[in-house]
Amino acid sequence: MSRQFDSFASIPPDVLAVHWGWVIALGILVGALGILAIIRARMATIITVGFFGVLLIVSAVSVLIFAFTTAGLWTDFFVHVLWAGLLAIVGIILLTRPAISAEAITLLIAFYFIAEGLLIVGYAFTSHIEGLWMYLLQGGVALVLGALLLTGWPFTGLWAIGTFLGVDLLFKGWGIIALGFALRAISEGNLL
Repeated sequence: MSRQFDSFASIPPDVLAVHWGWVIALGILVGALGILAIIRARMATIITVGFFGVLLIVSAVSVLIFAFTTAGLWTDFFVHVLWAGLLAIVGIILLTRPAISAEAITLLIAFYFIAEGLLIVGYAFTSHIEGLWMYLLQGGVALVLGALLLTGWPFTGLWAIGTFLGVDLLFKGWGIIALGFALRAISEGNLL
């Protein structure tokens, strides 16, 4: 599989090689959205929670259609209808109560970070591996993030999701910009 990627990276499609500027522009746009999400974290949090609600409602409709079209047994039918109902209820709650939903999601994220940090630190100490400090650093960062979210909860619920989304978009934008510059270098023959 890495050979396929190597051939793509060394011989880009002509469209990408010629239009590398559009890839860089996309990276700048994604990075700018990330910066905007960090600056307007509360608004980004509400929009993200609303988007999750819409996705759950669309999923509920899809599962309901599946229940009526392909479920063969009555038990399968009722399981799918119950599943669709649960998805719809959670989706409606996310849409109608986005601030409270964001607080609940942030609480779950805080517990996830704490559990992840404890497991990574425990793994680092129990397994005798090289690079112990990397695992301890990763686990420590997860523990600190979880503790920060938990100690500031419920107020962290109003900005945490938007901030995390913004940081993620910013890094994705940087990656897309780097890809654009690599495509430019390949198209000009500098990396061959």
